[in-house]
Amino acid sequence: MQESRKLIYGSSDGSADLLYAIGVFIPDPVLWFSLDSETSFIIVSSLEYNRVKKEAGDHVCVLSYTEAIKQFSLNDLSPESQIIGISKYYRIRRWLVPSEFPLAIARKTEVKGIKIEPVKAPFFEKREFKSTAEIRKIKDGVRLAELGLEKALGIIRESKIIDGVLHWNNLVLTSEIIKGEINSIICKNGGSASQTIVACGRQSADPHCTGSGKLFANQPIIIDIFPRVASTGYYGDLTRTVVKGSAPEIVWKAFDLVLNTYQDAQRKIKSGVNGKTIHENIVDSFEKGGFKTDLTASVPCGFIHGTGHGLGLEIHERPRINSHRYILKKGHVVTVEPGLYYPEWGGIRLEDVVVVRKKSHRNLTVAPVYLEIP
Repeated sequence: MQESRKLIYGSSDGSADLLYAIGVFIPDPVLWFSLDSETSFIIVSSLEYNRVKKEAGDHVCVLSYTEAIKQFSLNDLSPESQIIGISKYYRIRRWLVPSEFPLAIARKTEVKGIKIEPVKAPFFEKREFKSTAEIRKIKDGVRLAELGLEKALGIIRESKIIDGVLHWNNLVLTSEIIKGEINSIICKNGGSASQTIVACGRQSADPHCTGSGKLFANQPIIIDIFPRVASTGYYGDLTRTVVKGSAPEIVWKAFDLVLNTYQDAQRKIKSGVNGKTIHENIVDSFEKGGFKTDLTASVPCGFIHGTGHGLGLEIHERPRINSHRYILKKGHVVTVEPGLYYPEWGGIRLEDVVVVRKKSHRNLTVAPVYLEIP
């Protein structure tokens, strides 16, 4: 019972835990709390009351400010006053909160003898295991990413090479143009995208460089798209690497190796498998293929990130597939995204989203994989 006494103060626009708890977008900070695993409460302004009451699930009891003031004998509507009033009413001395809970509020309530204890583990453990409905929502996000990718590849395919630089619609083609086109089509189809990556040549050697400036022929272009579905808050994620023109031999060699490891890793994903083993197999494959990793170099190179991460209401969440032990289980939704990065010529990364099943996996991604675009 005690462990179910949880509390969140924040907006569901910014708190994935709060959005998970109520299923409704609220832009301003609100107080949510639960006394057991079955029922929770949320206190909202009159501005939000009717909408939240209609949209929140039956497991959420929605209270207006007026109702809260009366029920909990509040002196004012500050979050600390709400917490103190609720704690007195239910005779609670300890609340579990997310790790990002505001410190100033915690200190004010603790002065009144109410302990605020941040949860080290996931605030809602069930968030790690996706329901059938959640998987559909993530798939919607992947489809948005695929729409963006299709748009980007179409532009690159239509572009012409003039003096080694790509041109489209009589303009020099830039990362900014393609990112704008990607983000626009995602917006038109019910999503939002930010920090979209279109990184060419040496820029692609930095995994999270979003890219800028001219796009060049015969050099790798990494396109990484991770949109959020506007109606649900769930994310998709997708990465492909292409070359307009002819890829150098070293790029082809890296691409083939990344493709093989990406396919092999997916084949091995199922419930009960240790993600660390999958990651280490990829590391070994890259080493044996002649692509060494050096994390101590002035510019780290090789395979310099994990193999994958959980996906849901956050773009990066549990579980992780990397050098740390983590047993994959049925219901996990993870990315698989091996990559190689070298400042001399650029980078290669391929990424799909898969669902862990009891004896296999299900790939939510259908986007094709190829390197060269003539």
